[in-house]
Amino acid sequence: MVFKRKKKLTAFKNLKALFFPERGWRRAIEYLSHRIKRLPDTPHRIALGLSFGVLASFSPLFGFHFLLGAFLAYLFSANVFASILGTFFGNPITFPFIAAICVRTGSFILDRFSIIENELSISDAWEFNSEITSLSVFEKFLVEVYFEKFIPYSIGGIICGIIAALIVYILSKPLISSYQKRKKKRKKINAKL
Repeated sequence: MVFKRKKKLTAFKNLKALFFPERGWRRAIEYLSHRIKRLPDTPHRIALGLSFGVLASFSPLFGFHFLLGAFLAYLFSANVFASILGTFFGNPITFPFIAAICVRTGSFILDRFSIIENELSISDAWEFNSEITSLSVFEKFLVEVYFEKFIPYSIGGIICGIIAALIVYILSKPLISSYQKRKKKRKKINAKL
């Protein structure tokens, strides 16, 4: 293969490259922005694909962000490749912040909802608590993680993800549109020469 490395990278160097790209974060971001600008599609579809990728990054389904972003883009006729590029919004540096914001937002909303909708009586809570005490340690762990982290993360992720996706769409669409217009002008000028 023409572009293959002469020396293969070790597992440690591959892991290090995830957090610190070999040629720097600035170059990696510039590369992604050039890839996005050069996609052969309408600015609306590209921006929509990017926003679905960002929305997928706020999902608690780690490892499935690419698939979720691509599925949403396919479902709404957006650019699938742009959605995959948009999922890079969630990376090892941003995930701790995304997770913290989503869990806090979801917990805040669930607390407010439970204050407003306080229909659960003491006897119902006692029955639920007695059901949990009869579970094994592993099952208790799963119930606690599910109710204390996954559900708040999901709710907060939907809300924060939609807000971030709207911001990305609003910012990226005019940039992509102006880039494509400049590119068409350059092609016309080069064709005249």
